[in-house]
Amino acid sequence: MSVWSFTVFWVLAALGVFGLWVTLLILGPNRMFRGTAVERAYFAVTETLPEALERWMRSGVGDALAARAERVWNALFGRRNPIIQIFGVVLYWTGLAVFFAQVAPYIPNRYVASWQWVPIGATLAANIGSYIAACAADPGVVTAENVDTACQVFGYDHLLYFERDCRTCLQRKPARSKHCSACRRCVQMMDHHCIWLNNCVGLGNARWFLCFLATFSIVCVYGTYLVGTVILELRHVHGLADGAVIWDEYGEPVQLSFKSSVLYLFDGYPLLAVLFVLLLVLTPAIGIFTAYQLRITALGYTSNEETKWLNISDAVNDGVVFAVRDHEDAPHETIQVIEKEDQTDDARPRRPISHLRHVPNMYDRGPWLNLKFVLFPPRPESVPKAHLS
Repeated sequence: MSVWSFTVFWVLAALGVFGLWVTLLILGPNRMFRGTAVERAYFAVTETLPEALERWMRSGVGDALAARAERVWNALFGRRNPIIQIFGVVLYWTGLAVFFAQVAPYIPNRYVASWQWVPIGATLAANIGSYIAACAADPGVVTAENVDTACQVFGYDHLLYFERDCRTCLQRKPARSKHCSACRRCVQMMDHHCIWLNNCVGLGNARWFLCFLATFSIVCVYGTYLVGTVILELRHVHGLADGAVIWDEYGEPVQLSFKSSVLYLFDGYPLLAVLFVLLLVLTPAIGIFTAYQLRITALGYTSNEETKWLNISDAVNDGVVFAVRDHEDAPHETIQVIEKEDQTDDARPRRPISHLRHVPNMYDRGPWLNLKFVLFPPRPESVPKAHLS
C-alpha cells in the first residue's frame, strides 16, 4: 500500500467516525428516535462516556487536576464560544477550496452541462448568506427594555408555560421563552443553542436557520452528485473505464472493476476522495435534521418544547393529566397536571386525558400559518396577544 493510500484510508476512517458523531449529536435528542439504538448511543456518547472519563481522570490524576480540566471544558463548551463555529467554517471553506480545485475544472463534462454553474452559484450564495444571517441576527433576546412587549407575543397555556420570573435574569419570562445557559440570557420562542452558529435559534433568526438548513441540504445532495459525475469523468480521462487493465507490484495484469477503478482514482486524488466521503456522511444527517426542523415548525412547536411534550406524554401515561373546569358551570376546560397525591383534595370537575393527541397545543395554528409565522415573523408590537394565543 502506498503512502497516499495509507493516508487516505485513515482520513476516510476518521471522517466516518466524525460523521457518526455529528449524526448522533443531530439526531439523538429527537423524539422520533426515542427508545431506539440512536438515543442509547447518543446518551452513551454525551453522558456515559464523559462520566466514565471523569471517574478515570479523578482516580488517575487526582480531584484537583480533574476539576481544573472540567472548568476548562465548561469554559470552552459550556458557554458561548466560537471554537466549534470556527471549526465548522474552516471545514466548510476547505471543502469549497477542494471543490474548486479538483471538481470545478471538470465541469462541464459528459454528465453535467455548463449551465449548471448558475444553480451552483445561487445555492452557495443562499447557503452562505443565510448562515451569516443566522449567526448575526438577534435570536429574540429578552431584555429589561423589551420584556413587556415580549410577553404580549404569546399567551400562557398553563401547561407548558406559566406566568413566572426567570430565576437567573430576574425578570418576567415570556411564554415560549427559555433561558440559555450558554448565552446567559432568555430568548423568545427558544428552539436550541446551536454550537455551529455560536448563537441561539429563536423567534428572531429561526427563518434564517431553516433557510440555512434547507440550502445546506441542497449543497450536500448537489455536491455529492457533482463530485460523483467528476469521478465518472476521471475514469474516462485516465482510461479506467470499460474494463481497464493495470499491473500490480509483481508485474501481473489486473482488470479493474468499477469499484477498483474508483479506489484507484482515489489513490491519485485523495482530497477528492475525502470530499466525496464527507458529503456522503453529511448528506443523510443534514437531510434528516432539516426534515425534522421543518416538521416541528409545521406542527407548531420547537425542539425545546418537544422535551416538554415528552414530559406531558409521560404524565398522560401516569394518569395525572386532566381536563379541568374551575366549577360546574365553567364554559371552558383547561388541561392541567394534577399529581396523584393532590387528586383527592382537588374537588374541581375533571375528566382524565387518555392520550397525548387529546391535549391541544394552543400554539399550533395549522402547518401553513405555523411556517408563515416563523418565516415571516411580525414585529411583536404589531400583533395583538389575542391573535397569537
